[in-house]
Amino acid sequence: MNKWRKPFIFVGLSTLLLTGCGSATESDKTANQTPESQQASAPEASKEEQPAAEQDKKKEEGSIRVLEQNLDYTLNGEQKQQTGFLKNSYNQNYSMYVLPEYEWTAEEPNKDVLMLTEDDSIFMRIELLPADTEWARAEENAKAQLSAAGAEVKETAMPDDAFFSNAWGMETKNGADNITTYLIKNEEQPLKLTLFTKEGADHRDAFIQMAKTIMKQQK
Repeated sequence: MNKWRKPFIFVGLSTLLLTGCGSATESDKTANQTPESQQASAPEASKEEQPAAEQDKKKEEGSIRVLEQNLDYTLNGEQKQQTGFLKNSYNQNYSMYVLPEYEWTAEEPNKDVLMLTEDDSIFMRIELLPADTEWARAEENAKAQLSAAGAEVKETAMPDDAFFSNAWGMETKNGADNITTYLIKNEEQPLKLTLFTKEGADHRDAFIQMAKTIMKQQK
């Protein structure tokens, strides 16, 4: 590069002496203008992009959930409070808070299981339902499934909770096993919850309090 620069300097000086006040060539103008135009346009681009970036950040912050949340529940008639930890279901694209004594796992497509760690026969099956669910058919299918598990199927008492303000629930027994199905007809996120518990090990309220934290994730 240096061996080519000296002749260009010499020519430039000669031209200046001959003309007294020569003008820059078109290529020189372009070269001189390019950095200036880039510097001038860069702040404008950043100004235009900044609001959009801020909006995206706010949207992301609004969808972020804290990693822990305290949950109040009743276990065998005893009031408890423990910290639930955020878990993500990639099987059904939602998040929920899970208490320490329980484990969450995917069972099959569109079905997850939340089970008691020390006894996996005590569990809750979680199914996210589509917004256009035909509730009459869903109730009929749920009742048929309960009938296959126990001889007598009856309505279950609904918890006094806004979560069950528009819900359907039935249950059956098979020996010491209790099976309860809830259809949560929530417009934002309809659910089907099937709870398998036992006499003397009534984990239904713990399961329900965890289910109340289910939040569909944005794709």
